[in-house]
Parts: sequence; C-alpha cells; structure tokens
Amino acid sequence: MAYQKLQAGTALLVIPADNINIPNASNRVATGTTDGTTGLTDTGATFDDFSVSIGDIVYDTSNSVAARVTAIAATVLTLDDGNGVAVNLANLANYAIYKDTNTACVLYVGGAGDLTVNMCNNGSTVLFTSALNGYHPIQVNRVLATGTAATNIVALW
Repeated sequence: MAYQKLQAGTALLVIPADNINIPNASNRVATGTTDGTTGLTDTGATFDDFSVSIGDIVYDTSNSVAARVTAIAATVLTLDDGNGVAVNLANLANYAIYKDTNTACVLYVGGAGDLTVNMCNNGSTVLFTSALNGYHPIQVNRVLATGTAATNIVALW
C-alpha cells in the first residue's frame, strides 16, 4: 500500500488569526523584544532600513498575537489585526517579523479539537471537526482563530 511521505524542512508554531496568513518561517526578517506599548515599539531596532515592509506579518511569540504592519517609523511599527483594528504589543513581548509570501503549508496538530482553515488554492474556509493529534496533509495558508479549538498547531514546509 502506498503512503504519503512528509519531509518538512522548516516549521513554525501557528498563531491562529482570522485575517492573517501563516508566515513561512524561512522568510523572517527581524526579531526582538518590545520596550513600549504603542504598536510594536523597539527603541533598539531600525525598522525604516527597508528590511520591514507594509504588509509584513508580526508574531508576538510571548502572547500569541498575530498582526500586520500598516505603517513604519524608525523604531515603531503600526499594526492591525488584518481587519483594520489597531494592535498594540505589550512591553517586553518577544516578536518576529516575516514577509507575507502566502506560501501553503501542511499542519501538525498537538492538541485535538476543531480546526478551521483557509485552503491554499481557492481560499475556501473548511472546518475539520474534532481534528485528531497528528499530521494533516492539507495545504493551507491560514488557521482561523474563529472556530479553532485545536492547540499546539505547527506549520510545516
């Protein structure tokens, strides 16, 4: 009997978000720790050096928050939730910034539960009821917060 062989080269812990794609871990452009509470404030960063662009995805890995860059200043990024609602990261939050390349990935679910995703080819939203722990060889570009109870979801490329 034939079987699918999954060989991932990179992975990222997914932060479910209704309006923000899962960023490909290979496309990280910056990391750091915030030192303010307006948008993403990092006085040690230089965001206006053209490495960060409007539309990039920010993962607050301390608080499981995903956001999109909407404006750039030297040490402050303005963020929103992908639907126009402002996002402010907490002081001393660890963050990573990724380019949004809309690259499809497959998923590993560590904690069983409902899993709501956007499929990569047509963007359709699909609910996988009671998704079990393990690999899910479906190609997705987003795990939605709404309707997802599964936990410890890892994106694999």
